[in-house]
Amino acid sequence: MKLIILSVALATLVVGAGVARAERWDSKGWVKLGEREVNGRVDHDRIEVGRYDGKFSKLTLYVENSELELLEFEITFGNNERFQPKIAHFFKEGQRTRVIDLPGDDRVIKSINLKYRNLPGGGRARVEVWGWKAEPAGRPAAFTWDSKGWVMLGEREVNGRVDHDRIEVGRHEGRFSKLTLVVLDSDLDLIDFEIKFAKGPPFQPKVTHFFKEGQRTRVIDFPGDERVIKFIDFKYRNLPGGGRAKVQVWAQ
Repeated sequence: MKLIILSVALATLVVGAGVARAERWDSKGWVKLGEREVNGRVDHDRIEVGRYDGKFSKLTLYVENSELELLEFEITFGNNERFQPKIAHFFKEGQRTRVIDLPGDDRVIKSINLKYRNLPGGGRARVEVWGWKAEPAGRPAAFTWDSKGWVMLGEREVNGRVDHDRIEVGRHEGRFSKLTLVVLDSDLDLIDFEIKFAKGPPFQPKVTHFFKEGQRTRVIDFPGDERVIKFIDFKYRNLPGGGRAKVQVWAQ
């Protein structure tokens, strides 16, 4: 009887030792961009990312639940440039790719295309895509300018590729003789800029079309004496590879 009990205990110990314990990799500092389950023999998936998720300098893939054969892997950046890194075709469950360095500086990722298949005898593999952002310490200091003596009439965020906004002002704000624009958070292409006064024709000052993040226009002097501003119209767009620009209007 003792021999039987000992044999059973030993068998249990051997089986338990042979079961691989699920291990997770240290994802600290990484951002998960998305995950997909491989359905069927051959599957194709796309992970949409976009400029609002930020810029990344490297990627890695992590495979769970089953073994996987990766047939195709393509990254499309914000400027529509495509990158096909060469990585191993076959992945074991719980395996991670090498760290894939993206070409150039930190890049906005538009989408990631995956073509893969489950290997026979396994389940459904799940693929996670992780991106690495630059350290916050490496970011430039926040833009500031001496706004003493200026009044902010309003600010708008540029939504989407092309956007149109209006800032209502009115006579209760007073009279002004000059304006300046401050661009924050991203680069900007200013397509149209028009000021409508309480009296007289609209005024379309000629200012630079392209603005870098943290840049300010020259001081725009109004024609004639101090004027009441009825409203200010903008037409602009975010430049590829950045986030959402924010425009502030200041007057004096």
